[in-house]
Amino acid sequence: MRRASLILAALALLAGPVRADECPADKILTGPSERTLAGFDIRKETIPDLIARLGKPPKSKMVIDLSDFDGPGWVKHKWTRGETGIGVSGHRETIQILQVSNDHGDPGYATGRGLRLGDDRERVVDLYGTTFVEGRVTGPEIGLKTVTYCYDDGIELSVGLDDADYVTAIRVTAPPARRL
Repeated sequence: MRRASLILAALALLAGPVRADECPADKILTGPSERTLAGFDIRKETIPDLIARLGKPPKSKMVIDLSDFDGPGWVKHKWTRGETGIGVSGHRETIQILQVSNDHGDPGYATGRGLRLGDDRERVVDLYGTTFVEGRVTGPEIGLKTVTYCYDDGIELSVGLDDADYVTAIRVTAPPARRL
């Protein structure tokens, strides 16, 4: 199961900035969004900040934007810490997607509210509530089941669950047009 979760997480990162759907109006939450994962705030920090803290990523991919010759348009980096995969994708230095994946919990890879890998679905609901989209909104599924919390500032929190309803992946996604 652990290997399957890591494969799903890798596929999610490789899929790129595909916007599948929009959050339904009745599923959009007001109030503070979840912007923190693994100690990184996607609104305040940049991809170079992650690289400075995590080191040079062993896996990277850059997509050249032919309309902008100043550098790569879309970058993806992935690290593995123990059995936990950490991935980031974004436009140049701006983080758009930050994700962690593994079958086991590690407090160091928690959200700002304390959700971590290995928690059960009940803890997800206790922390974030019952207003969510069953399945994906932006990007691919990140587990056998995915629930997505949509916030009015465009941030999405997606939680991948295994067949026993334990968290195997957490993804925070910022809207594509976001600029620092």
